[in-house]
Amino acid sequence: MPLPTVQQAADIDLAAAGDDIAARWRQVPAEAVALVNELVATGRFTAGEVLDQAVDAATQTGLLALTQTHDAPDPSTAAKLCLGAVPHLVLAISLASADLD
Repeated sequence: MPLPTVQQAADIDLAAAGDDIAARWRQVPAEAVALVNELVATGRFTAGEVLDQAVDAATQTGLLALTQTHDAPDPSTAAKLCLGAVPHLVLAISLASADLD
């Protein structure tokens, strides 16, 4: 298997950073902001790119939670499963509206 190109390696780093930032934002937002600033300082990414990736990570997790409703045996169970997606979608909104300035 060939090694990733420079661009592919950057994309992999960005995706991993998005997951990490989303997880940190939920627990300790200041740590997430510091990580964003560290990544921006490398000159490889902009704050917008990093935050967009974190939004994508949170949104995808929320959407995955919603897919479980398809197999729910009844509407009440489906509604409960939908509630499981809410924290992830709220996190995505929080990240999308973040102003790091």
